[in-house]
Amino acid sequence: MTDGNAVQVQQQEERDQLISQLIEVNAGRAAYYRMLGELFFRELTQEQVEHLAGMDFAGMDGGDELIAQGYDDMRRYLRHVNSGTRQALACDYAHTFLAAGNYETFAATPFESVFTSQLGLMMQEARDEVYKMYCEQGIQPQADLHVPEDHVSFEFEFLATVIERTNAALLSGDFARAQALAETVSDFHRLHQLNWIDDLCDAVLDVAETRFYRGVAKVTRGFVHMETEVIADELEALQDLADKQAA
Repeated sequence: MTDGNAVQVQQQEERDQLISQLIEVNAGRAAYYRMLGELFFRELTQEQVEHLAGMDFAGMDGGDELIAQGYDDMRRYLRHVNSGTRQALACDYAHTFLAAGNYETFAATPFESVFTSQLGLMMQEARDEVYKMYCEQGIQPQADLHVPEDHVSFEFEFLATVIERTNAALLSGDFARAQALAETVSDFHRLHQLNWIDDLCDAVLDVAETRFYRGVAKVTRGFVHMETEVIADELEALQDLADKQAA
C-alpha cells in the first residue's frame, strides 16, 4: 500500500469513527428529550412510576452537577414506592403544571407562550413561531390532543425527531443535510429553549410539592444547558464532514 493510499484509509477510518460517535451521541440525546417530554406531558402511570423506581441513575448525569442533583432528588423520592406514590405524584402534577388548587400563581404551566408573552397567556407568538418550524420540517403534534404546539413536551419531541433525522442523513452519507438539520436544532434550541426553560424550571421549583418534580426541573435545566455545547461541537464536526465531501 502506498503512502497516499494509507493516508486515505486512515482518513476514512477517522471519518467513520466520527460518524459513529455522532450517531451514538445523537441517539442518546433524542432518547433523553423523549424521556423529559413524557415527564412533563401528563401524570405518570403506575408502570412508569415502577420503571423509574427501578432505574439506576448512576452515570446518567453526563458529569453535570445539577443533573446529578436532580436524579438524586428523583431517586430519593422513589426509594420507598408504595400504593400511594402514583396518586401523590398525580396530585402534584396537577398542582404544579395544571394549577389545580393553586390560586396564587399561574404555576408551572408548561407552555412557552405563558413564559414569554407579556400577559402570561397561552396561544401567543411563541406558539405561532414553533408551529411554523414544525411545519417547515413536516412535523406536527397529534391534532386530536388539542394541546397548543408550544407545550414543552412537543418542543422536546420536535428536537428528538430532528436529531433522529440528522442520524439518518449521517447514515446515508448526506452530510450537507445532516448539517442543515443540526442547524435547525441549534436555532430551535436558541430561540425556543434557552429563552424560557430556566423560568419554567424556576416555577416548578417554587410550586412543586414533591422532591420528584423538583428533581425533574433540575435535570431538565441541566440537560438543556448542556445541549448548548453539544450542539456547537456537532455543528463543527458536521461542517468539517460537509466541506470534505464537497471538496
